[in-house]
Amino acid sequence: TVGILFNTGAGRHILKNLLVVNSIIEKAALQCRDVILEVGLGTGNLTVKMLKKVKKVSVNFPPKLKLYCGLDYGKQKDLQLSDSNKCLANKLEIKVGDILKTDLPFFDACVANLPYQISSPFVFKLLLHRPFFRCAILMFQREFALWLVAKPGTKLYCRLSINTQLLAQVDHLMKVGKNNFRPPPKVEFSVVRIEPKNPPPPINFQEWDGMVRIAFVRKNNTHTAAFKSSAVEQLMNHNYRNHCSLHN
Repeated sequence: TVGILFNTGAGRHILKNLLVVNSIIEKAALQCRDVILEVGLGTGNLTVKMLKKVKKVSVNFPPKLKLYCGLDYGKQKDLQLSDSNKCLANKLEIKVGDILKTDLPFFDACVANLPYQISSPFVFKLLLHRPFFRCAILMFQREFALWLVAKPGTKLYCRLSINTQLLAQVDHLMKVGKNNFRPPPKVEFSVVRIEPKNPPPPINFQEWDGMVRIAFVRKNNTHTAAFKSSAVEQLMNHNYRNHCSLHN
């Protein structure tokens, strides 16, 4: 029998509680015409349930897993468990590739159980994606989820909080305990809903992020001290000269 060895060292733990799976689908408010982007490898329980409700599910398939078991195993294996599920295969699209390095397809909503290592870059890849999608229901490690929803003036408020909330409405939906996973991880998880702001704020996000990065480079420094450092002054002077050369 072929099996899949999940790399828990890379942050992969499989959600086994079907009640949590059903709750995630309910929170996504799926519609029959929706195209869903699913990120994160699992047993296929979530995939099959979504296929029964939507037009198409596009699953990102990690390249390393293909080397071990091929594309006919994993997600598609679960679609062959019963005759009633065979008709769903035509609604499933599997794409092999690093989700951070590939172009995202068109989708109405995204559902993902993300490894910690790619959580931040994937969130901003989503938020800068065009055309706009309706919402994303994402499962993160609890600490990361709390950073996303942190409010100004709290200890958890950080660069991630500012940038995410600038581009989207972010809501904490539910906690997911470690015993809901196989194997149980060492940390707790949370499910978050992200809805991009449309239209987006009229700013250059790269310039904005550069400013926020400087402001939060040292947590206990004042902004005056941060912006008066020699490295930052040189960078700002360089950028100002470039701006003048382009607009004069």
